[in-house]
Amino acid sequence: MDAIKSYLENMFLHLPKTAEVLSAKEELAQMMEDKYNQLRSEGRTDNEAVGQVISEFGNLEELAATLGIPQEVKDLESDAKKITMTDSEVERYLQVSIENGKRIASGVGIILLGVAILIFMHALASGGFLAEKVANAAGVGGLLLMIALAIYIFIMSGVKGEKYEKLETMLVKIDPYLHDRIAQMKEDYRPAFARSVAGGIVLILLGVAGLVTVAILEIGEEFAVMLMVVGLLVAVGIAVGLFISSGARMEAYDKLLNEGDYTWRQREGKSFAERISGPYWMLIVVIYLAWSFISNNWGFTWIVWPIAGVLFGLISALYSAFAGKK
Repeated sequence: MDAIKSYLENMFLHLPKTAEVLSAKEELAQMMEDKYNQLRSEGRTDNEAVGQVISEFGNLEELAATLGIPQEVKDLESDAKKITMTDSEVERYLQVSIENGKRIASGVGIILLGVAILIFMHALASGGFLAEKVANAAGVGGLLLMIALAIYIFIMSGVKGEKYEKLETMLVKIDPYLHDRIAQMKEDYRPAFARSVAGGIVLILLGVAGLVTVAILEIGEEFAVMLMVVGLLVAVGIAVGLFISSGARMEAYDKLLNEGDYTWRQREGKSFAERISGPYWMLIVVIYLAWSFISNNWGFTWIVWPIAGVLFGLISALYSAFAGKK
């Protein structure tokens, strides 16, 4: 019977000591004692009786409604899945999130800049301003250097944000005053977020419009088209940077407030841009290099990059705009 009493104490250890909880504890203790005495009278050993009692009455979640404390048990379960954060911890997390958003944005921008350099070198070669071998060596070397730098930035970003990984899957518990303050910060930032998304979309569309216009009108032949591709990649790089950096800040607010994609049901891990940016661009690099080395047609395979950039930008923009409304 002592084992049952000890088990009962542990069941109610973290529940508030309200009149309802204490009454429920006494009621459950009586139910356990009655069951134990019944089993003993039927010839069960002490160990068998204790095991049977715990098996039948050891799950507080199942008994909560019967005992009249469903809300108390629900709150206990919810609190166990929350991370409590102080004012200083919240401030530090926001700072790291904003910095990491900028890091990831710069990493993606650096990769696109490397591609722009490669295409620009080919443009110079096609225009007769540079020898083809020199252009290939400078372009490919520059791209690989930029990719290495971007990978370093992605890794450092992951290291900086590693201590906050639990916020991706667990709810955040902060005091009401701090919660209201963060909610106000989110509302104050919403117009800037909308401007960033809209500005990024406009940049991409302008870059595409310029490229299509030059290609259709055949202005300046291949040299002009390549220069417009370089311009498009620069526009995409800036736009994607806006999407990622502004989205990272908005998602940091959502995580702290348990809103948007970070409610208990919808929490799915890292922010959308952070989750896909690294693997996405590494995959594009593999596709590009494999296609280029196999076909040896470096003057054409660059088309992978503007397509990949526009696709990533549009996906990020649509997702960010949709998530921002939640």
